[in-house]
Amino acid sequence: MPLSEGEQRRLDEIERALRTDDPKFAATITIDHLRRHRAVVAGTAFILGMVALVTGLVVADAALWVGVVITVAGFAAMVGGTVLYFRPGRRG
Repeated sequence: MPLSEGEQRRLDEIERALRTDDPKFAATITIDHLRRHRAVVAGTAFILGMVALVTGLVVADAALWVGVVITVAGFAAMVGGTVLYFRPGRRG
């Protein structure tokens, strides 16, 4: 949902004030930085989910319900990481 004209104007004012007050901080926060951070978080969640999935499958031989819980949690983490990575960014 796009911002209204007044909301966009206010957001632009806040951005200008930030660039004036703390230009060093404003320069470090870019959309590319945020996209890279989201990709790293999504990749980490996917890898940890895969490790948990395999661990759950191994543990399922010893204790079935514990293995199933770990496997389901690992699968959920993998799906969450994938959704986070491919989720469309907000555009205004």
